[in-house]
Amino acid sequence: MNALKLLSKKLGCILLALLLVTIGTAGASRTQTASAAAGKAYVYYVSNEVLYRVTTDGSETQKIAENFDGNGLMSTGKYLYFYYESSMGIQRLSLTDPDALITNFSGDRNIVYFLIDGDFLYFMDDTGSIYRTSANAEDDTQLTRVADNADANFQCFDVLNGRIYYNALKDTTTTWVASKPSDGSGAIQWIASGAIQDASFIHPYGASLNLMIDTIPGETEYSLNSKVLYTLPLSGGAPKAANAKSPLDSNEVYAGTWSNNYFLFNKGIKLDANGENNFTTGKGFLIDKNGKILQLSQNSVLSISELSNTKLAYVDSKGKAYISTLANGKIASSKALALTNVINVQTVKNGTTLTTIFYTKNDAYVLNADSTLTKMAGVESDYSVITNDIPGIYYINAGDNDCLYRFSNDGKTKTKLSTGPVTFIGLVSTK
Repeated sequence: MNALKLLSKKLGCILLALLLVTIGTAGASRTQTASAAAGKAYVYYVSNEVLYRVTTDGSETQKIAENFDGNGLMSTGKYLYFYYESSMGIQRLSLTDPDALITNFSGDRNIVYFLIDGDFLYFMDDTGSIYRTSANAEDDTQLTRVADNADANFQCFDVLNGRIYYNALKDTTTTWVASKPSDGSGAIQWIASGAIQDASFIHPYGASLNLMIDTIPGETEYSLNSKVLYTLPLSGGAPKAANAKSPLDSNEVYAGTWSNNYFLFNKGIKLDANGENNFTTGKGFLIDKNGKILQLSQNSVLSISELSNTKLAYVDSKGKAYISTLANGKIASSKALALTNVINVQTVKNGTTLTTIFYTKNDAYVLNADSTLTKMAGVESDYSVITNDIPGIYYINAGDNDCLYRFSNDGKTKTKLSTGPVTFIGLVSTK
Protein backbone atom coordinates (compact mmCIF):
# COMPACT_ATOMS: atom_id res chain seq x y z
CA MET A 1 0.00 0.00 0.00
CA ASN A 2 1.14 3.53 -0.56
CA ALA A 3 3.37 5.05 2.03
CA LEU A 4 1.51 7.78 3.88
CA LYS A 5 3.36 11.02 3.15
CA LEU A 6 2.68 14.69 3.66
CA LEU A 7 5.01 16.53 1.32
CA SER A 8 5.12 20.16 2.32
CA LYS A 9 6.48 23.40 0.94
CA LYS A 10 6.95 26.63 2.85
CA LEU A 11 6.21 29.97 1.19
CA GLY A 12 3.07 28.66 -0.46
CA CYS A 13 2.51 25.22 1.05
CA ILE A 14 1.91 22.34 -1.35
CA LEU A 15 0.47 19.23 0.29
CA LEU A 16 0.82 15.98 -1.59
CA ALA A 17 -0.21 12.80 0.10
CA LEU A 18 0.04 8.73 -0.44
CA LEU A 19 -3.86 9.36 -0.41
CA LEU A 20 -4.09 13.09 -1.57
CA VAL A 21 -2.14 13.40 -4.78
CA THR A 22 -4.09 15.86 -6.89
CA ILE A 23 -1.67 18.41 -8.27
CA GLY A 24 -0.48 18.39 -11.88
CA THR A 25 0.96 15.08 -13.06
CA ALA A 26 1.59 13.76 -9.59
CA GLY A 27 1.51 10.06 -8.88
CA ALA A 28 2.23 7.95 -5.84
CA SER A 29 5.25 5.76 -5.26
CA ARG A 30 4.97 2.21 -3.97
CA THR A 31 8.71 1.78 -3.65
CA GLN A 32 8.69 3.51 -0.26
CA THR A 33 6.87 0.82 1.72
CA ALA A 34 9.69 -1.70 2.16
CA SER A 35 11.00 -1.98 5.68
CA ALA A 36 13.96 0.26 6.46
CA ALA A 37 14.85 -1.61 9.63
CA ALA A 38 17.82 -3.44 8.08
CA GLY A 39 19.14 -0.64 5.85
CA LYS A 40 19.32 3.04 5.21
CA ALA A 41 16.46 5.43 4.67
CA TYR A 42 16.64 8.98 3.35
CA VAL A 43 14.98 12.36 3.63
CA TYR A 44 14.98 14.42 0.43
CA TYR A 45 14.72 18.15 1.03
CA VAL A 46 15.35 21.51 -0.62
CA SER A 47 17.46 24.20 1.05
CA ASN A 48 18.26 27.49 -0.71
CA GLU A 49 17.05 25.99 -4.02
CA VAL A 50 19.46 23.03 -3.67
CA LEU A 51 18.13 19.46 -3.47
CA TYR A 52 19.78 17.22 -0.85
CA ARG A 53 19.17 13.85 0.68
CA VAL A 54 20.25 12.92 4.17
CA THR A 55 20.14 9.57 5.94
CA THR A 56 17.48 9.44 8.62
CA ASP A 57 20.14 9.19 11.34
CA GLY A 58 21.90 12.29 9.97
CA SER A 59 25.19 10.48 9.28
CA GLU A 60 25.39 11.18 5.51
CA THR A 61 24.27 14.12 3.39
CA GLN A 62 24.36 14.17 -0.42
CA LYS A 63 23.96 17.22 -2.64
CA ILE A 64 21.86 16.17 -5.65
CA ALA A 65 20.93 19.21 -7.76
CA GLU A 66 21.06 23.00 -7.76
CA ASN A 67 18.22 25.34 -8.77
CA PHE A 68 15.72 22.56 -8.09
CA ASP A 69 12.00 23.30 -8.33
CA GLY A 70 10.49 19.84 -8.90
CA ASN A 71 7.53 18.27 -7.11
CA GLY A 72 6.10 14.78 -6.60
CA LEU A 73 9.48 13.16 -5.88
CA MET A 74 9.82 9.38 -6.27
CA SER A 75 13.05 7.42 -5.92
CA THR A 76 14.19 4.02 -7.21
CA GLY A 77 17.62 4.35 -5.59
CA LYS A 78 19.20 4.74 -9.03
CA TYR A 79 16.99 7.54 -10.33
CA LEU A 80 14.87 10.29 -8.87
CA TYR A 81 11.62 11.02 -10.72
CA PHE A 82 9.59 14.22 -10.37
CA TYR A 83 7.63 16.78 -12.38
CA TYR A 84 7.54 20.52 -12.98
CA GLU A 85 4.24 22.26 -12.33
CA SER A 86 4.59 24.19 -15.60
CA SER A 87 5.09 21.12 -17.83
CA MET A 88 3.47 17.77 -18.57
CA GLY A 89 6.57 15.57 -18.72
CA ILE A 90 8.28 13.20 -16.30
CA GLN A 91 11.67 14.50 -15.21
CA ARG A 92 14.49 12.21 -14.12
CA LEU A 93 17.85 12.63 -12.42
CA SER A 94 20.56 10.06 -11.68
CA LEU A 95 21.35 9.51 -8.00
CA THR A 96 24.61 7.72 -8.77
CA ASP A 97 26.20 10.01 -11.39
CA PRO A 98 27.16 13.36 -9.80
CA ASP A 99 27.58 14.97 -13.24
CA ALA A 100 24.22 13.86 -14.63
CA LEU A 101 21.73 16.43 -15.87
CA ILE A 102 17.97 16.44 -15.40
CA THR A 103 16.30 14.86 -18.42
CA ASN A 104 12.73 14.71 -19.70
CA PHE A 105 12.03 10.97 -19.60
CA SER A 106 8.70 11.20 -21.41
CA GLY A 107 9.86 12.85 -24.65
CA ASP A 108 7.07 14.67 -26.48
CA ARG A 109 4.25 12.90 -24.65
CA ASN A 110 1.85 14.96 -22.57
CA ILE A 111 1.82 12.99 -19.31
CA VAL A 112 -1.23 13.55 -17.13
CA TYR A 113 -0.54 11.02 -14.34
CA PHE A 114 2.24 8.67 -13.26
CA LEU A 115 3.35 6.42 -10.44
CA ILE A 116 6.01 3.88 -9.53
CA ASP A 117 5.05 0.38 -8.41
CA GLY A 118 7.92 -1.93 -7.49
CA ASP A 119 10.41 -1.94 -10.36
CA PHE A 120 8.08 -0.30 -12.85
CA LEU A 121 7.11 3.21 -13.87
CA TYR A 122 3.54 3.64 -15.12
CA PHE A 123 2.19 6.73 -16.84
CA MET A 124 -0.86 7.94 -18.71
CA ASP A 125 -0.79 10.42 -21.58
CA ASP A 126 -3.49 12.79 -22.78
CA THR A 127 -4.63 10.36 -25.50
CA GLY A 128 -5.79 7.82 -22.92
CA SER A 129 -2.89 5.40 -23.31
CA ILE A 130 -1.26 3.93 -20.18
CA TYR A 131 2.31 2.62 -20.44
CA ARG A 132 4.79 0.91 -18.19
CA THR A 133 8.54 0.52 -18.34
CA SER A 134 11.38 -0.44 -16.03
CA ALA A 135 11.88 2.47 -13.65
CA ASN A 136 15.63 1.99 -14.06
CA ALA A 137 15.59 1.75 -17.87
CA GLU A 138 18.23 3.83 -19.64
CA ASP A 139 15.56 5.58 -21.73
CA ASP A 140 11.88 5.31 -22.71
CA THR A 141 12.37 2.86 -25.60
CA GLN A 142 11.25 -0.16 -23.55
CA LEU A 143 7.66 0.95 -23.12
CA THR A 144 4.79 -1.53 -22.95
CA ARG A 145 1.30 -0.22 -23.57
CA VAL A 146 -0.88 -1.45 -20.71
CA ALA A 147 -4.17 0.12 -21.87
CA ASP A 148 -5.27 2.25 -24.79
CA ASN A 149 -8.84 2.99 -23.80
CA ALA A 150 -8.37 5.03 -20.62
CA ASP A 151 -10.67 8.04 -20.21
CA ALA A 152 -8.38 11.08 -20.27
CA ASN A 153 -11.08 13.14 -18.54
CA PHE A 154 -10.62 11.07 -15.37
CA GLN A 155 -6.88 10.68 -15.14
CA CYS A 156 -6.08 8.77 -11.97
CA PHE A 157 -5.18 5.09 -11.74
CA ASP A 158 -3.47 2.71 -9.35
CA VAL A 159 -1.55 -0.57 -9.47
CA LEU A 160 -2.30 -3.14 -6.78
CA ASN A 161 -1.38 -6.81 -6.46
CA GLY A 162 -0.45 -7.14 -10.12
CA ARG A 163 -3.50 -5.36 -11.52
CA ILE A 164 -4.10 -1.82 -12.72
CA TYR A 165 -7.35 -0.03 -11.82
CA TYR A 166 -8.32 2.87 -14.03
CA ASN A 167 -11.17 4.75 -15.71
CA ALA A 168 -11.84 3.39 -19.19
CA LEU A 169 -14.11 4.11 -22.12
CA LYS A 170 -16.38 1.13 -22.67
CA ASP A 171 -17.53 0.90 -26.30
CA THR A 172 -15.51 4.15 -26.79
CA THR A 173 -18.26 6.28 -25.23
CA THR A 174 -19.25 5.36 -21.67
CA THR A 175 -16.91 5.74 -18.69
CA TRP A 176 -16.47 2.62 -16.58
CA VAL A 177 -14.06 1.70 -13.80
CA ALA A 178 -11.96 -1.13 -15.17
CA SER A 179 -9.13 -3.46 -14.21
CA LYS A 180 -6.65 -5.67 -16.03
CA PRO A 181 -3.25 -7.29 -15.39
CA SER A 182 -0.62 -4.60 -14.92
CA ASP A 183 1.59 -5.99 -17.68
CA GLY A 184 -1.16 -5.27 -20.21
CA SER A 185 -2.05 -8.90 -20.85
CA GLY A 186 -5.43 -10.52 -20.36
CA ALA A 187 -8.99 -9.29 -20.62
CA ILE A 188 -10.44 -6.14 -19.10
CA GLN A 189 -12.66 -6.57 -16.06
CA TRP A 190 -15.46 -4.03 -16.15
CA ILE A 191 -16.16 -3.18 -12.51
CA ALA A 192 -18.90 -0.53 -12.56
CA SER A 193 -20.33 2.25 -14.68
CA GLY A 194 -18.90 5.59 -13.55
CA ALA A 195 -15.49 6.93 -12.61
CA ILE A 196 -13.02 7.13 -9.76
CA GLN A 197 -12.60 10.88 -9.49
CA ASP A 198 -9.33 10.83 -7.57
CA ALA A 199 -6.73 8.25 -6.54
CA SER A 200 -7.63 8.90 -2.91
CA PHE A 201 -10.90 7.03 -3.60
CA ILE A 202 -8.93 3.81 -4.17
CA HIS A 203 -8.35 2.13 -0.81
CA PRO A 204 -6.71 -1.29 -0.37
CA TYR A 205 -6.95 -2.81 3.08
CA GLY A 206 -6.17 -6.36 4.07
CA ALA A 207 -7.38 -8.72 1.36
CA SER A 208 -9.92 -6.26 -0.02
CA LEU A 209 -9.95 -3.32 -2.38
CA ASN A 210 -12.46 -0.54 -1.76
CA LEU A 211 -13.45 1.90 -4.50
CA MET A 212 -15.64 4.98 -4.14
CA ILE A 213 -17.17 5.35 -7.60
CA ASP A 214 -19.07 8.34 -8.98
CA THR A 215 -21.94 6.87 -10.99
CA ILE A 216 -22.67 10.22 -12.68
CA PRO A 217 -19.11 11.46 -13.28
CA GLY A 218 -19.94 14.06 -15.92
CA GLU A 219 -21.92 16.22 -13.49
CA THR A 220 -19.54 18.61 -11.73
CA GLU A 221 -21.72 21.66 -11.02
CA TYR A 222 -24.27 20.13 -8.68
CA SER A 223 -23.88 17.77 -5.76
CA LEU A 224 -25.80 14.62 -6.57
CA ASN A 225 -26.49 11.37 -4.76
CA SER A 226 -24.06 9.50 -7.00
CA LYS A 227 -21.25 7.98 -4.90
CA VAL A 228 -21.33 4.18 -4.51
CA LEU A 229 -18.87 2.15 -2.46
CA TYR A 230 -17.66 -1.01 -4.21
CA THR A 231 -15.57 -3.78 -2.67
CA LEU A 232 -13.78 -6.65 -4.39
CA PRO A 233 -11.04 -9.10 -3.43
CA LEU A 234 -7.55 -7.69 -3.88
CA SER A 235 -6.59 -10.98 -5.54
CA GLY A 236 -9.33 -10.43 -8.13
CA GLY A 237 -12.98 -11.33 -8.22
CA ALA A 238 -16.48 -9.99 -8.55
CA PRO A 239 -17.18 -6.48 -7.23
CA LYS A 240 -19.93 -5.87 -4.70
CA ALA A 241 -21.80 -2.58 -4.33
CA ALA A 242 -22.41 -1.58 -0.72
CA ASN A 243 -25.01 1.14 -1.30
CA ALA A 244 -26.21 0.88 -4.90
CA LYS A 245 -29.79 1.71 -3.88
CA SER A 246 -28.79 4.69 -1.73
CA PRO A 247 -25.77 6.49 -3.24
CA LEU A 248 -24.04 9.08 -1.09
CA ASP A 249 -24.06 12.82 -1.81
CA SER A 250 -20.99 14.02 -3.70
CA ASN A 251 -20.18 16.96 -1.41
CA GLU A 252 -20.53 14.74 1.65
CA VAL A 253 -18.07 12.24 0.17
CA TYR A 254 -15.57 14.86 -1.02
CA ALA A 255 -15.53 16.13 2.57
CA GLY A 256 -14.68 12.63 3.80
CA THR A 257 -11.84 10.12 3.88
CA TRP A 258 -11.01 6.47 4.58
CA SER A 259 -10.17 4.80 7.82
CA ASN A 260 -9.19 1.14 7.47
CA ASN A 261 -12.59 -0.53 7.56
CA TYR A 262 -14.81 2.48 6.92
CA PHE A 263 -15.33 5.47 4.69
CA LEU A 264 -16.07 8.66 6.60
CA PHE A 265 -18.52 11.13 5.04
CA ASN A 266 -19.93 14.34 6.46
CA LYS A 267 -23.68 14.30 6.05
CA GLY A 268 -25.33 17.67 5.48
CA ILE A 269 -22.11 19.56 4.83
CA LYS A 270 -22.38 22.83 2.88
CA LEU A 271 -20.01 24.73 0.63
CA ASP A 272 -18.91 28.28 1.38
CA ALA A 273 -18.88 31.21 -1.06
CA ASN A 274 -15.57 29.99 -2.51
CA GLY A 275 -16.87 26.50 -3.14
CA GLU A 276 -14.86 25.03 -0.25
CA ASN A 277 -16.22 22.67 2.40
CA ASN A 278 -17.71 24.52 5.35
CA PHE A 279 -17.05 22.07 8.15
CA THR A 280 -19.10 24.08 10.64
CA THR A 281 -22.13 22.29 9.16
CA GLY A 282 -22.73 18.59 8.86
CA LYS A 283 -22.27 15.48 10.99
CA GLY A 284 -19.73 12.69 10.70
CA PHE A 285 -20.97 9.26 9.55
CA LEU A 286 -19.27 5.98 8.64
CA ILE A 287 -20.19 3.44 5.96
CA ASP A 288 -18.71 -0.06 5.84
CA LYS A 289 -18.27 -2.47 2.92
CA ASN A 290 -21.71 -3.97 3.57
CA GLY A 291 -23.41 -0.59 3.31
CA LYS A 292 -24.10 -0.26 7.04
CA ILE A 293 -24.06 3.38 8.17
CA LEU A 294 -23.44 4.60 11.71
CA GLN A 295 -23.10 8.08 13.12
CA LEU A 296 -19.70 8.93 14.55
CA SER A 297 -20.08 12.55 15.61
CA GLN A 298 -22.62 15.34 16.06
CA ASN A 299 -20.13 17.60 14.26
CA SER A 300 -18.33 17.31 10.96
CA VAL A 301 -15.17 15.21 11.15
CA LEU A 302 -11.95 16.59 9.66
CA SER A 303 -9.72 13.56 10.06
CA ILE A 304 -10.02 9.95 11.17
CA SER A 305 -7.68 7.06 11.90
CA GLU A 306 -8.18 3.50 13.11
CA LEU A 307 -6.20 2.44 16.16
CA SER A 308 -7.61 -1.11 15.94
CA ASN A 309 -10.68 -2.89 14.65
CA THR A 310 -12.59 -1.62 17.66
CA LYS A 311 -11.07 1.84 18.23
CA LEU A 312 -11.14 5.00 16.14
CA ALA A 313 -9.39 8.33 16.65
CA TYR A 314 -10.87 11.40 15.03
CA VAL A 315 -10.81 15.20 14.96
CA ASP A 316 -14.02 17.21 14.66
CA SER A 317 -14.77 20.63 13.21
CA LYS A 318 -14.55 22.27 16.64
CA GLY A 319 -10.90 21.28 16.99
CA LYS A 320 -11.51 18.51 19.50
CA ALA A 321 -9.91 15.06 19.40
CA TYR A 322 -11.69 11.86 20.40
CA ILE A 323 -11.12 8.13 20.74
CA SER A 324 -14.24 6.09 20.08
CA THR A 325 -14.82 2.44 20.86
CA LEU A 326 -16.99 0.27 18.62
CA ALA A 327 -19.00 -2.72 19.78
CA ASN A 328 -21.61 -4.75 17.90
CA GLY A 329 -21.41 -2.42 14.91
CA LYS A 330 -22.12 0.71 16.97
CA ILE A 331 -20.19 3.51 18.65
CA ALA A 332 -20.20 2.27 22.22
CA SER A 333 -18.31 5.19 23.77
CA SER A 334 -16.27 8.28 22.91
CA LYS A 335 -13.60 9.92 25.03
CA ALA A 336 -12.37 13.46 24.43
CA LEU A 337 -8.64 14.07 24.72
CA ALA A 338 -7.23 17.07 26.55
CA LEU A 339 -6.35 18.96 23.36
CA THR A 340 -7.68 22.06 21.61
CA ASN A 341 -7.28 23.47 18.10
CA VAL A 342 -6.64 19.98 16.70
CA ILE A 343 -6.57 19.83 12.89
CA ASN A 344 -5.38 16.33 11.94
CA VAL A 345 -4.70 12.80 13.15
CA GLN A 346 -2.50 10.16 11.51
CA THR A 347 -1.75 6.55 12.37
CA VAL A 348 0.96 4.59 10.55
CA LYS A 349 2.89 1.37 11.00
CA ASN A 350 5.98 3.39 11.84
CA GLY A 351 8.86 0.91 11.86
CA THR A 352 7.89 -1.86 14.28
CA THR A 353 5.30 0.17 16.16
CA LEU A 354 1.90 1.67 15.49
CA THR A 355 2.27 5.42 15.87
CA THR A 356 -0.63 7.86 16.18
CA ILE A 357 -0.06 11.59 16.08
CA PHE A 358 -2.53 14.41 16.70
CA TYR A 359 -1.61 17.75 15.12
CA THR A 360 -2.75 21.06 16.54
CA LYS A 361 -2.19 24.41 14.81
CA ASN A 362 1.28 24.77 16.35
CA ASP A 363 2.41 21.42 17.76
CA ALA A 364 1.96 17.66 17.54
CA TYR A 365 1.28 15.01 20.16
CA VAL A 366 2.10 11.29 20.14
CA LEU A 367 -0.63 9.07 21.57
CA ASN A 368 0.88 6.70 24.13
CA ALA A 369 -0.36 3.18 24.86
CA ASP A 370 -2.09 4.38 28.05
CA SER A 371 -3.89 7.16 26.09
CA THR A 372 -1.65 9.87 27.51
CA LEU A 373 0.01 12.32 25.12
CA THR A 374 3.63 13.32 24.56
CA LYS A 375 4.06 16.82 23.12
CA MET A 376 6.42 17.46 20.21
CA ALA A 377 6.78 21.22 20.31
CA GLY A 378 7.01 22.96 16.95
CA VAL A 379 5.93 20.02 14.78
CA GLU A 380 3.34 21.45 12.38
CA SER A 381 1.18 19.27 10.17
CA ASP A 382 1.94 21.29 7.02
CA TYR A 383 5.70 20.96 7.47
CA SER A 384 6.16 17.41 8.70
CA VAL A 385 6.29 13.88 7.30
CA ILE A 386 5.51 10.53 8.88
CA THR A 387 5.55 7.45 6.67
CA ASN A 388 4.92 3.74 6.92
CA ASP A 389 7.88 1.50 7.77
CA ILE A 390 10.42 4.28 8.30
CA PRO A 391 10.77 5.19 11.98
CA GLY A 392 10.67 8.84 12.95
CA ILE A 393 8.71 12.04 12.41
CA TYR A 394 10.51 14.50 10.12
CA TYR A 395 9.78 18.21 10.31
CA ILE A 396 10.93 21.73 9.56
CA ASN A 397 11.76 23.39 12.87
CA ALA A 398 10.66 27.03 12.79
CA GLY A 399 12.28 27.45 16.20
CA ASP A 400 15.74 26.74 14.76
CA ASN A 401 16.05 28.67 11.50
CA ASP A 402 13.72 26.24 9.66
CA CYS A 403 16.26 23.43 9.86
CA LEU A 404 15.30 19.80 9.26
CA TYR A 405 14.77 17.68 12.38
CA ARG A 406 13.72 14.16 13.26
CA PHE A 407 11.71 13.16 16.32
CA SER A 408 11.77 9.57 17.53
CA ASN A 409 8.52 7.58 17.36
CA ASP A 410 7.77 8.23 21.00
CA GLY A 411 8.32 11.97 20.63
CA LYS A 412 11.04 12.06 23.27
CA THR A 413 14.27 12.40 21.25
CA LYS A 414 15.01 14.81 18.41
CA THR A 415 17.94 14.93 15.98
CA LYS A 416 19.03 17.81 13.77
CA LEU A 417 19.47 16.70 10.14
CA SER A 418 20.39 19.91 8.26
CA THR A 419 22.66 22.87 8.97
CA GLY A 420 20.65 25.39 6.95
CA PRO A 421 17.01 26.37 6.46
CA VAL A 422 14.76 23.94 4.59
CA THR A 423 12.14 25.13 2.11
CA PHE A 424 10.30 21.85 1.84
CA ILE A 425 10.56 18.12 2.54
CA GLY A 426 10.14 16.31 -0.77
CA LEU A 427 10.25 12.64 0.21
CA VAL A 428 11.08 10.16 2.97
CA SER A 429 12.15 6.92 1.34
CA THR A 430 14.08 3.67 1.72
CA LYS A 431 15.73 4.42 -1.64
